[in-house]
Amino acid sequence: MTTTVAAPITPLTRAQKRAAAHLVCGLTNPEIAGEEHLSGDTVSSHVRVMRESLHCPPRSSRAVLAHALLSHQQVPPPPSPLLRRAFEPDADDLLLIRAIAEHSRPDDIARAARIPVGELRTRTDGLVRRAGASNAAHLIGLAHTHGILGGEATTTAEQPPVQSAGAVR
Repeated sequence: MTTTVAAPITPLTRAQKRAAAHLVCGLTNPEIAGEEHLSGDTVSSHVRVMRESLHCPPRSSRAVLAHALLSHQQVPPPPSPLLRRAFEPDADDLLLIRAIAEHSRPDDIARAARIPVGELRTRTDGLVRRAGASNAAHLIGLAHTHGILGGEATTTAEQPPVQSAGAVR
C-alpha cells in the first residue's frame, strides 16, 4: 500500500501576508502596490512566491490562490461588505463558488459548476455582484468569511480591522 503525504506549505513572510490579505479582498497587483507602497514587480514576486509556497500551479487564478491562502490559514478572511443584506447562495451558486475556488481554466470551472462555458462569465459576474464582491478572488474570500468554503462563518468581532480604504469595496 502506497501512502502519499502532502508537502508542507512554507509560511509566508509578514510582507507576503500583507499582500495576501489585500489579494483575498479582491485588490489587483497595482492596487496592492499602492496600498503597501511597493513596486509592481515586488507585488508580482510576492504573488509568485505565495503560489509556490502553497503548491498552487504557476498559472492558477487569483481565486484559486485566495482559496489556498484562506484554507491554509495564511491570512484571515476579508470583512463582509458593510450595509449589505446577507448573501444566501442557492445550490447552483454553491457549485459555481466551489468550481471557481478549485479551478483556473474557464472550461474546467464550467464543467465543475455544470453550466455551459458560454454562460460562465455572465453567471460569475452576477454571483460576484449579488455577494457584494469586487471580483472572483474577493468572492472566494467572502465565501470563507461566511463559512461557505471550509471553516465556520466569521463574525464581525472576529474579523480583522480594515487597514485601508482600498481594502473594502
